[in-house]
Amino acid sequence: MNIIRYVFILFQLYFVKRIVATSTEFVYHPQTKTVIEGTTALKLTCVFEGVDSESTFSWIKNGVTLTNGKDILESSPYFDRNVFVDFGWLTTTSIYYKLEISNVLYSDSGEYACVVNQNGFEVKSNTAYITVNQLPDRTYPICEQIGSPVKEGKQVNLRCEGEVINPPIELQLSRSMADNQAVTILNKRTTPIINSFVANRVDNNAIFNCQLTTPANTSIVRTCSIGPLNVWYKPNVTIQHAGISLSGREAIFICQADANPPVVDFTWQFDPPLNIERYVIDDIGQVMRILKVDIDNNGLLVKCIAENTVGHVTSYVIMEVIGNKEDDKPKTNAIESVNEKQAEKKSISLSVLLAVVSVLVLVIVFAIIVPVYYFCICSKKEENVVVAQPEVYFEPQDRLTLPLPNKRNSVLWRRSFGAQVPTDRDVDAMYLEIQSEHYIFTPDSRGNTLPY
Repeated sequence: MNIIRYVFILFQLYFVKRIVATSTEFVYHPQTKTVIEGTTALKLTCVFEGVDSESTFSWIKNGVTLTNGKDILESSPYFDRNVFVDFGWLTTTSIYYKLEISNVLYSDSGEYACVVNQNGFEVKSNTAYITVNQLPDRTYPICEQIGSPVKEGKQVNLRCEGEVINPPIELQLSRSMADNQAVTILNKRTTPIINSFVANRVDNNAIFNCQLTTPANTSIVRTCSIGPLNVWYKPNVTIQHAGISLSGREAIFICQADANPPVVDFTWQFDPPLNIERYVIDDIGQVMRILKVDIDNNGLLVKCIAENTVGHVTSYVIMEVIGNKEDDKPKTNAIESVNEKQAEKKSISLSVLLAVVSVLVLVIVFAIIVPVYYFCICSKKEENVVVAQPEVYFEPQDRLTLPLPNKRNSVLWRRSFGAQVPTDRDVDAMYLEIQSEHYIFTPDSRGNTLPY
C-alpha cells in the first residue's frame, strides 16, 4: 500500500509541473536573418509569457547552450567575444530575452533558439537560421604579371586569383580590343582562374582584365589587369614599287617591315647580280633606287632581307621593264636612216616655203587691192554729194565800248555783221564785214550798262 501511494504522489507532481510548463507561451520568436561578416551586428530577441521568478532562460546554437540568463558560459565560443545578453519584463506577464553579437564572424552562422526552464521542464522557441555572408578582401583580385617578352609560338599562361569565401566570388577574364571593346575569355566561380594560349603577333600589346564580383554585395566590382603583352616576332616584309619600269628611267623600291623588336638591318640582293654603281641605297637601308633601268633588266629578281633579334625574313619582286617609243621602232641600216632623215628635212623645207608664199600673197592683197578699192568707193561718193551753200551769211556781233573821256554821258554801241557771197565752187568765197557805230546818250551810265 505504501508503494502504491508513493507512485500516486509522483504522478500527481509530474502532472502539476506539466501543467505549469505548458502555461508558458512564446509571444515572439527569433527571426531568420542573413548578415554580412564584419559589417553588421546580429540581434536575436524572443518574448514569452506565463513564467515565474523561478524560471531560467538560455540561448542555444546548434543544440549547444551559450548562455545562462545574462551570463555567457565559459564553454561557449562567445565567452571572449563582444556579446551582449539581456532580459527584462515588458509587462506583468511577459518577458523579453535578447542576444546581440557586435562583430559577426562567418563562424556565427547556424541555428539559434531561446529556451525557458521552468520547474525542470524546458520550453523552446522556433529556430532562427542565421546566414553570414563573406566579402572578399580589398587586395583581391590579384593578377599575375608576365615580365619577360614572349616569342611568337610560345605558350602564355594568364592567372587571376580571388579569395575562397562564402558565397563564392565570380571571376571574369576578358581581353581589350583595339576599338576599346572587351571580349570575355573565361568566367568562373572558382579561384584561381587560368587561361593558356599560344602567343601570336596579333597578341602584341594586348591587355587582359580580370574582374571580381560577389553575390553578397552586387555593388562590389574590382578589376586588375595583365599586360600589355610583349610578343616578339620576325619581320613581316613587303616591297613597294611601281610595278612596271620604263627603260632609261629610274626605278624606286621601298622595303617595308613590321617587326617586334624593330628591324636592325636591311639587305638588298639582285639575281642576276647588279653592278654597285647602278643603284643607290639610303642611310636606313629601306629605300633602293636603280639609277637607270635597261631593257636587259627585264626579269631581274630584286630581294629585300629584313632582320631583327628574333630572325630574318626575305621578300622579293621581279622587275618588268618596257622600252620607250623610239626603242619600239624597227631597226634599219645607216644608209636608210640617213635617206629617211634627208627626205624628212626636204618635206619640212617645202612646207615652210609654201607657208611663206601664202603669207606674202595675203600681205599684197591687203596692202594694194584694199586701199585702191576704198579710194574708188570714196570718189564715187564725193561726186554724188551736193553741199548746199547759203548765198548770204550773216554773223551779227553786238558789243559796247566804254565811254570816251569827252563823252561821259554817252556810250558807243557798235554793231557789225559779215556777208559771204559765193561766186563759184572752185573760187574762195568773199567775206565782207560791215560795221556801224551808234552813240547812245546815257546821262547816268557808268559805261557798263544800258538802261532801257
